[in-house]
Amino acid sequence: MITTMDRHVALLVGLLCILPTAQKAESAGLVYDYYKTSCPQAEKIIHDTVFQLYEKKGNIATSLIRYVFHDCFNGCDGSFLLESTKDGLAEKESHNQVGMRNEKYVNNIKAAVEAACPGVVSCADILSLGGAAGAEVLGGPVMKLKTGRRDSRVSMKAVADAGIPTPQSDVTSVLNYFSKMGISTEQTVALLGAHTIGRAHCESFEERIYPTVDPKMDPVFATMLKYRCPRQETVGAQQVHFTYFRNDEQSPMAFDNHYYANLVAKQGLLHIDSEIAWDARTKPYVEAYAQDNALWHKNFVAAFTILSEQNPLTGTQGEVRKHCSYAL
Repeated sequence: MITTMDRHVALLVGLLCILPTAQKAESAGLVYDYYKTSCPQAEKIIHDTVFQLYEKKGNIATSLIRYVFHDCFNGCDGSFLLESTKDGLAEKESHNQVGMRNEKYVNNIKAAVEAACPGVVSCADILSLGGAAGAEVLGGPVMKLKTGRRDSRVSMKAVADAGIPTPQSDVTSVLNYFSKMGISTEQTVALLGAHTIGRAHCESFEERIYPTVDPKMDPVFATMLKYRCPRQETVGAQQVHFTYFRNDEQSPMAFDNHYYANLVAKQGLLHIDSEIAWDARTKPYVEAYAQDNALWHKNFVAAFTILSEQNPLTGTQGEVRKHCSYAL
């Protein structure tokens, strides 16, 4: 069985993705209703707490969905939530994790579960179930996921630096990345539909509007982006942006297929968004999802489920943290 440290070392030497065969072997430890006996109300508590938090702070839902992507790239083990230690910087310090917000609310969910069942439910399971609830509260599909994930004791910035696709990634690299997880082209396009909610910092798409506008972008849309994201002065070796643009201006907090309609209209925000609307391998799915919200939801569920089962720690591996930011 692959240990946490083995997985991190392997990634550092170039194995940036978990092979489908490894994913199937590792996810065998996950089952439906894992907490049926040990904490019967666990999944309901997580679900209801997400809905309650959403009433107070709506964008927690978008954050929870994003957490699943950023945790599971290297195994769904809650490593993203760990703080840095004297031994090294954690994953959350990577530039590839920029813009991640609302982590403190994960500990609200953890506290609610701990009040019912101390020391039983992992932060890794809270992330996956919380992401599913986040999509649901925004009008997305209801997802039933397997549970039984355990929490990693290790989190390394270098792994996140190397292992997460960026907004500037090309279609081939993104398809290859998810293919190694067992996620098909059709499902990958469905996963990217999560960009229908949330927002992107200007630095994530500035190369599409400066110094010249990407010819694949609607010029009116480009003008809107330039107004929101004026060109920044360089500070030292880096450019600092504090502004952003919503991924879907028409319905930024609705888990709907407007994202795909925007792509068809040449109004994709990020480079990868635009490219999947043009690439022959992905364009048919973009067009299909733009016309059929139910089809997109169906394929999103399938893809999200596979993603949520990537190389988890199970059984006696890892631990169940008392606080999601710190290992025991």
